[in-house]
Amino acid sequence: MGSVAERTIPAELDLAATVRTERLDLVLLDRTWLQAHADGKPLPDLGFADPDDILAGSAALVRWRLAQIAADPSEEPWLLRAIVERDEGVAVGYVNFHSLPDERGMVEIGYTIVPSRRHQGYASEAAAGMWGWAARHGARVLRASISPDNEASLALIHKAEFVEVGSQIDEIDGLELIFEKPALG
Repeated sequence: MGSVAERTIPAELDLAATVRTERLDLVLLDRTWLQAHADGKPLPDLGFADPDDILAGSAALVRWRLAQIAADPSEEPWLLRAIVERDEGVAVGYVNFHSLPDERGMVEIGYTIVPSRRHQGYASEAAAGMWGWAARHGARVLRASISPDNEASLALIHKAEFVEVGSQIDEIDGLELIFEKPALG
């Protein structure tokens, strides 16, 4: 249990706090950082190195998240976070929810690990950390939509005991299988 000061922090301030797992810090990429990235300007120091440019090739995603934040600033803590390997202080990928929980309390996760850092359990650890964070902040249903040929993500989702509930055609990614499970705080 945290100190009295830690327990009395208003929930809205706590939402932006770094999510910590065994090896990782999931650091919020706030509007200022995302705007600098989108504009090709020097990035504000959030306490980690990003030698692989975790958002390389993700200009559309960054613009989309910036538009979401502009429309509803309360979405910001649910959006992009750097996955930082704590001992090295190096970003190894990013994780995010697509938005705030919807009317069912559902949040959908997305994540990417840079190729040189894959197969080290970072995606599983980051996803579990974010799912726990989401449950503590009101999410009731966790969702992941995965291409049927993405064997690594399918293995992660099966290991986390998600259940396939349907499929959809994504305009960018094509066929995706939809998996859900109850959020447990």
